[in-house]
Amino acid sequence: NDNLQQAVRLANQAVETGLASNQSLKSGQQTQFLWQQALNNLQEIPQNSFLAPLTASKIQEYRENLTTATSQLQQAKSKLLGSIARESGLSAKASIGICRLSRECLHLRGDVPPVSPASLIKLPIAVALMNKVAKEQISLDKKVYVTSGNFTEDSSTKIESKQNYPLKTLLEEMIDRSSNIATNQLIDYLGSDYINQVLENRGYQVTRVNFKLMGEKIMPANPGSGPNRVTVNELTEMMVQIYNGETPGAKFLVETLNRQYDRNIGFAALKGTQAQWLGEKTGENSLVLGTTLAMSIDGEAYIITVIDSSSGSDTEMRQSISKIADYISRNPSFIDFRLKN
Repeated sequence: NDNLQQAVRLANQAVETGLASNQSLKSGQQTQFLWQQALNNLQEIPQNSFLAPLTASKIQEYRENLTTATSQLQQAKSKLLGSIARESGLSAKASIGICRLSRECLHLRGDVPPVSPASLIKLPIAVALMNKVAKEQISLDKKVYVTSGNFTEDSSTKIESKQNYPLKTLLEEMIDRSSNIATNQLIDYLGSDYINQVLENRGYQVTRVNFKLMGEKIMPANPGSGPNRVTVNELTEMMVQIYNGETPGAKFLVETLNRQYDRNIGFAALKGTQAQWLGEKTGENSLVLGTTLAMSIDGEAYIITVIDSSSGSDTEMRQSISKIADYISRNPSFIDFRLKN
């Protein structure tokens, strides 16, 4: 009876807190906490108690209310992400995704595919390559001939056509130096059908590799058919799998992401914050600018992915990442929907 009465008191407090006119993230978290505590009290009542019939109905009611409170809290946090995006100067089409490695996640338009993934599509290709290497026991030292048909403009890579390169080198140049030539050769090596089957098998419903990459003018031979596709949510989950060691060759991929040459966005954004940069893959073309990065705050690892239209710039992108990192540093529970017992 004491547990029942305490549960009812907590439930009444949760209702009052949820109905308050000055709602905030703090009040939303308090509402969620109160419903969870009320539920905990009900679950302390033995199933053979004379109160069991009443308890069962209230458990169902409180669970539904807890689900609603959690959903409302997530919506409030997404609105805060929208405020951060606007304050940083990102466009109304910007997408943001944040996850702990334990998969408490938050997003703003994270399930809306951008008009183009740009070089961010190279991360799924790397995942597919490591899957093939692991399953077929292929050495990363195996050399692959780069055909002349896969040539296009590259800014900083050492990869040339009509040369042999180890798979390891092609993968590193694709991620570290964002080489389009290396990417195109790896697409030919794997085949788009194989890449997309791996992605589907790993649970990615949207992300697909259908077209090779090109520079400003030169289109590679046999470029493919259809657009490349990603979402912020799927890229973020991909990084979570890599940094959790759930992807074949995850250790090598982490090392490769840590060596990315372009450090003008995420790496630069985290300077002066309490966050430590762990690795990153950026992407940019005439349509979009984006990055997906790993960082650590007080020993807790997070993944942040931000993609915006080309109207944005490195400055706005850096400001958004810096603001997110600062907010998480001050409010560790921001990306935490775990229900405490």
